[in-house]
Amino acid sequence: MKIKLANSYLVPAINFLQAIKLKGADSIARSKMVKLLNKSLESLQDAEKELINQFGERKDNNKPVTEDNPLTRENDGRVKIQPAKLDEYLHAHTILMKQVAEVEGGTYVNHIDDVAHLVDNYAANHELDGQDAEAYFGLHESFSIAKKEKN
Repeated sequence: MKIKLANSYLVPAINFLQAIKLKGADSIARSKMVKLLNKSLESLQDAEKELINQFGERKDNNKPVTEDNPLTRENDGRVKIQPAKLDEYLHAHTILMKQVAEVEGGTYVNHIDDVAHLVDNYAANHELDGQDAEAYFGLHESFSIAKKEKN
């Protein structure tokens, strides 16, 4: 089974899952799900790097990023975006974050079902707010849709 999760939920979902205290098989199932989510996160990070290279400010904005034409950074280390292309960058980044990552795998048939069950049990017994609530919502919706598609 695979789940579909918007890119914007990847980091909150990973953080949420890693914060849950589990034992034994549940901990293993969670760790394997985090590993699968991390693969999708790596793809997202690669796409974000491409956007930064495309829209980032450099010595000569008419030439690609190279050692001789590096990206310009803010004082806090973030890459500066070309002011003339800021709106275009923000639009492209928003689209990227709304795109859906397909998370598939697991080492046994019911892996995603097991993780869905432990996430729902955790949420039933704990108050969630902020990013944890958002992460739970994203995961719960993804698991629910995957179960419907499976049947």
